[in-house]
Amino acid sequence: MWMLSEAAWWAGLGFTVRKRHLTAWKAAMVQRLPELIETVHRETGKPVGDATLKAGLAIEHIGWAAGHARRVLGRRKVSPGLLMAHQSASVAYKPLGVIGVIGPWNYPVFTPLGSIAYALAAGNAVVFKPSEYTPGVGVWLAERFEEAVGRPVLQVVTGLG
Repeated sequence: MWMLSEAAWWAGLGFTVRKRHLTAWKAAMVQRLPELIETVHRETGKPVGDATLKAGLAIEHIGWAAGHARRVLGRRKVSPGLLMAHQSASVAYKPLGVIGVIGPWNYPVFTPLGSIAYALAAGNAVVFKPSEYTPGVGVWLAERFEEAVGRPVLQVVTGLG
């Protein structure tokens, strides 16, 4: 039940405040990037250079999502059509609530972080299930999020598939 209250709180913040929180999360990740790289290296066996590249690219997902969410998902006017020429129409996207994201073992940061960042930028809370081979990566991401935002809007569930 508490996850729903976190989801409602997060959705109610609006694009500007969520952008500020996502940017703080990105900064916290960049500041402690060596920890993330070491965790990926340790859990997957990837060379440090590969883990560094994938982590850096993944963090850019957060920046893109934070910077473009309003333009992509914000309310915008659309044509009402010829029959309704004297009316106005708009399209707006509303958060769905809680989104589940499942991560693979071979790209434990890059692949899921896109979905996580886009869901968060859209106003959804996220439950992330990392691979059973890379649970530390998922826990690390959620800990950095809560450290930056102060609320557990991104939760991790670890364990077998």
